[in-house]
Amino acid sequence: MGERYGALRIVNPGADDAMVKSMQKYGQMSPVACVATNGAYEMIDGFKRLRACRHMGKGTLKTKVLEATERVSKAAIIQLNRGRSISELEEAMVLSSLYREDGLTQVEIALLVGRHKSWVSRRISLIERLSDEVREDMRLGLLPPSVGRELAKLPRGNQKAAAAALVKHRFSTREAVKLIAHLLSRPKWEHYLILARPWEVVGPREHKPAGFAARLVSFTYACTVVAKGVKAITPGEAMALSGLISAALASAEHLVTALKEVYEPPGL
Repeated sequence: MGERYGALRIVNPGADDAMVKSMQKYGQMSPVACVATNGAYEMIDGFKRLRACRHMGKGTLKTKVLEATERVSKAAIIQLNRGRSISELEEAMVLSSLYREDGLTQVEIALLVGRHKSWVSRRISLIERLSDEVREDMRLGLLPPSVGRELAKLPRGNQKAAAAALVKHRFSTREAVKLIAHLLSRPKWEHYLILARPWEVVGPREHKPAGFAARLVSFTYACTVVAKGVKAITPGEAMALSGLISAALASAEHLVTALKEVYEPPGL
């Protein structure tokens, strides 16, 4: 299978590690997807599973084959991952490719992916505000998408130096937000001086939570992800997932009860 559509996805080392562990424990749970064109095959979904198989030394993957044109193949990258593991910037890369390389209008793209034109326009605008260097750093997993969104606020000519400072000092997203906000508040001629000593702006590192505190942070993040996914599913998908949704509701109610036994927020 060819992998050229992999250029439209972002490598996340943490997610790759999790996929390796999952496949070592449970095997390949679902097939990857590829399209057949003129006797050749191109993967459009399942790049983490592919990298995990290579890491494990496996030579085969369970695959489902679709028949699709170039344009539909790109749109399928979004459709197959709706509400799941695709970031806003990855969606933007796919939409920008349809716009710039395939020559579709934003209205045509909106119809193709089943979204409103304003949704398409916002994402294309976001990715096109990023410099080529920053896009490549993000695609390789050197910069997370959340940091990419912040870098997009800077002029394209200033993004490379800011990204280099973020990578060099391994700043978190919160630290990146603080640094970029400061850069935006200062004249451009000061940016070089600021980026030479960025820790003076960011301040001392916050200690990462550990133990039960870390679990609370993870739970908060999981709730955010699930809430976002719920907004994206259709009534039919909700019906198919009714058992899992019922289990999630029961777990959430049990946890809320347990937390309230040790802490009752003021005003409740």
